[in-house]
Amino acid sequence: MRKKVECKLHQKIVNGESLSEEDYKELSDIVKEVLKFMATEKIIPSPQNYERWFLIFCYAKEKGLSLSKAQLIDLYLDLYNVKLDREVEESASLVERVAEELFDEIQKLLKSVSEHDRGISEGGRRLEEIAASDLGEDIKMVLERIMGEVKELKDVNRKFINKLEEQKHEIERLREELRKVKEEANIDPLTGLRNRRSFERALSEFFRDFKRFGYPFSVIMLDLDDFKEINDTYGHLAGDKVLKEVGNILRNYLRAKDVAARTGGEEFTIILPGITKDEAMLVAERLRKVIANHTVEHEGKKIDFTASFGVAEMREGIENPEDLIREADEKLYMAKRTGKDKVVG
Repeated sequence: MRKKVECKLHQKIVNGESLSEEDYKELSDIVKEVLKFMATEKIIPSPQNYERWFLIFCYAKEKGLSLSKAQLIDLYLDLYNVKLDREVEESASLVERVAEELFDEIQKLLKSVSEHDRGISEGGRRLEEIAASDLGEDIKMVLERIMGEVKELKDVNRKFINKLEEQKHEIERLREELRKVKEEANIDPLTGLRNRRSFERALSEFFRDFKRFGYPFSVIMLDLDDFKEINDTYGHLAGDKVLKEVGNILRNYLRAKDVAARTGGEEFTIILPGITKDEAMLVAERLRKVIANHTVEHEGKKIDFTASFGVAEMREGIENPEDLIREADEKLYMAKRTGKDKVVG
């Protein structure tokens, strides 16, 4: 960091200090601004990104600064001396924790205020019963004045409950927006599989586990054969249907812990944890047969399609994840070059 930017509210959160009602209100406003800005600028919601942008917005708010988008970005670049970080991380983020904490606090407050409201209602009913009994006029006048004050108190209480409900729904909406942003950052929208960036992150994690603990894994790369011909003959909508079907096949025929991703136009890559090369060859062969036996219907026509596969196993001597992928890609190229619709490992 080249500059030191501080925010008292941010420091409270980092230190785990209790927050006042005013703090929560300010926190809610900053969270909304940060989420809106990150979504608009398509900044990936990694924990590091959240905390950095939260600090900047918190600093600007405490200092009473009204910064333009360009000024905010310049401040970010000056503070951290890096390009905007768009790498996704799946661990919990600062903003997610804040949203959860706000939601829980509002739930507790709603429960407390609702109980108070019931107490006021019960007290009001008892006063009405007393006022209806045979009492002197002076006492009745006093009771009526008290009942009027109770009614005003109840109205204020109800308005507070309504405001809390609004805040609760707003936080729920923000949490849903956050979930969608994270999902969009990790998922290929056409097939529902992981996208390339998410896959590369997962591959790096498996690579580190192998280097540290010797945990084995293999990689399968598959590419649809003559996919351009499908698009040229039947149209891109038909091609999209084929890609979606391959996505469905991979979800249905792989284990839950396997990592399947669409890493290119018609290219898919799979990580098989705990699987040797020989076992991965069997998995690839099974997938090859399933794909070859599937058809997709488009505008009354049935479309057949096949795929070629390349298999590689992580082992000592492979120095980085890219080398492993390069080896699987070379095997895939060999399968294409020697007839297609086959597995090479």
